[in-house]
Amino acid sequence: MVRSLFGKRRKKRGAGAAGPAQDDSIRAAKVGDVVSVKGLALEYDDLYFFVERIDRYSSDADTWYELSCAEGDTHIWIDWTDGYELFVTATDTPDPVGLATIGLTEEELIDLDEEHSIDNHIEVEGDTYYYRNSSEVTFYQENRGQGEGFYLWDFMREDGDRILSVSKWEGRPFEVTFSDVIAPDSITLYKGERTDPGSQRKR
Repeated sequence: MVRSLFGKRRKKRGAGAAGPAQDDSIRAAKVGDVVSVKGLALEYDDLYFFVERIDRYSSDADTWYELSCAEGDTHIWIDWTDGYELFVTATDTPDPVGLATIGLTEEELIDLDEEHSIDNHIEVEGDTYYYRNSSEVTFYQENRGQGEGFYLWDFMREDGDRILSVSKWEGRPFEVTFSDVIAPDSITLYKGERTDPGSQRKR
């Protein structure tokens, strides 16, 4: 999931694609389109992923979108937000891990939220991740309905190439996920057979 990290801040055609979309940035993606992605993993450079679902996230500071994409049994998730500039992350490992994995406690997360300082940082497996933001977020599945709320903390690795996110949904334990920062121009969008959002498959 891409968040408000800074306060608001081509290959051959894939099967089923009708050709490059007029606006080939990730902003224009719709369910049924096809995307190619470079920079996430070498094995994905020659794959073309169908956009199966688009969810929306909203906080007081920002709004961002998550695309669930698939090519056969291979799935990736691409998030984007458009503040000062287009910011994109992607992951192929959506399964979360627990707080103990990154050496944080609930009390420490509360302190980070209250201090709200980008000078704060944590160490995870030898890497330094700097606190960037924490806030209440509303999740809108398929960009519909009244949404479901949760709390989110975001950290960025000091080299700017990786994001660590901690989320807390009601009735669920803390969940930690990682995603890679992707250059917006490394994603090519092809207009496909677009479908009604209500027909999207659930993750």
